[in-house]
Amino acid sequence: MSSLTEDFAKDRRLVILRLLSEVPATNYSLSASMLTKAVSRMRHAVYDDTIAADIVMLEQHGLVRREEEPHNGKTLVFATLTRLGLDVANGRPHPIVDQPSPKF
Repeated sequence: MSSLTEDFAKDRRLVILRLLSEVPATNYSLSASMLTKAVSRMRHAVYDDTIAADIVMLEQHGLVRREEEPHNGKTLVFATLTRLGLDVANGRPHPIVDQPSPKF
């Protein structure tokens, strides 16, 4: 049986994948800081390091591609949705991501 913490984490990862799937104009890519802001607006109270860890986990499972870019002395992290990630965002079952609700 999963804990409430695990349920929140799975839902948060689904939110990340769905957000990425909604930005095809940016090649399905957003910065970690933009994802943190967007996920927070979806009523998940998160910190930057939580989103960074989710991006790493999603990358390990082939759902996103993680990229780093230097900018003004800092390193920006970007997540780009993969084909598998898009499939999971649209309902394909995956053990670390919550199942989306049916669309009516």
